[in-house]
Amino acid sequence: MCPGELIWRTCRARASWGTIATAPRRMGHGTMFGNTSKKGTHVVSCWGLDELANRMCSPFVSYDSVTNDGDRLLRVLSFDDFQRAFAAKAVPQFAFMTPNMMNDGHNTSLETAAEWSHKFLQPLLADKAFDERTLVMLTYDESEKYEEPNHIVTLLLGSAIPPGLKGTEDNTFYTHYSMLSTIEYNWGLPNLGRYDVGANVFQFAADAGDGYKGNKDPENAAAVDNSISYAGFLNNETSKTLPIPPPNLNLVGASGQGVLEAIKNAWRADKDKKTPYDGSGRVYDGDKVPPIYKASTP
Repeated sequence: MCPGELIWRTCRARASWGTIATAPRRMGHGTMFGNTSKKGTHVVSCWGLDELANRMCSPFVSYDSVTNDGDRLLRVLSFDDFQRAFAAKAVPQFAFMTPNMMNDGHNTSLETAAEWSHKFLQPLLADKAFDERTLVMLTYDESEKYEEPNHIVTLLLGSAIPPGLKGTEDNTFYTHYSMLSTIEYNWGLPNLGRYDVGANVFQFAADAGDGYKGNKDPENAAAVDNSISYAGFLNNETSKTLPIPPPNLNLVGASGQGVLEAIKNAWRADKDKKTPYDGSGRVYDGDKVPPIYKASTP
């Protein structure tokens, strides 16, 4: 998703945000961090300069909506900034955090990433570390082997997790889009009209809220090998390059809200074009289950 859209929506919800990384050029294996709101969580993203980091892992500085706005650019922070904010109990409500290429295990090993994560997260998980209920989500962008379906581990930690769920495993079907659908549900935010609609909300958040009942397993999940990229705007194979598809402006997300008004305004001229986004929660790959483009319906 576009960071500018995320920023606009969190500001609309009156939630503070930041972006924390070891370089304003890094976003890959990451940690999403948040303090609790009425339904679940607050959100932040943070970063700083580091020669071991990579631009792809810090998306915020790639958008004019951030770099042309001094207030927003000041919210692009380093890990040192985060530690000072943590000590002062002034951490933003939403944070997206990304270590450098060594600490995230990309250029080292899983053991190195685990050791760094344990050292960094331990103080954040201590009793009374935050006054609010807090969720820390530790995840990866992909698995190691492309020969196998791209299943990754994700840990949900912190005081927002009910005591009875700590140490348990959640077998609900999730994708990275579940982060977006959970954020939208938590703050009652509009959606993007894309794969965020239909993505399962973290079950503990759904149970803690107003009884969201929309979670379900995609009926085609068993057939998908999501290590294979499907055709699209960012596919590096010329034969699989396609224009950015328009969002489905008719979708209603997990929060019960429609598509963000700014997105409607930007894409209104393309509202009758075919789109792969139908809100069904189906998943796709570049082999047996490619996305299906069809007219959007109310």
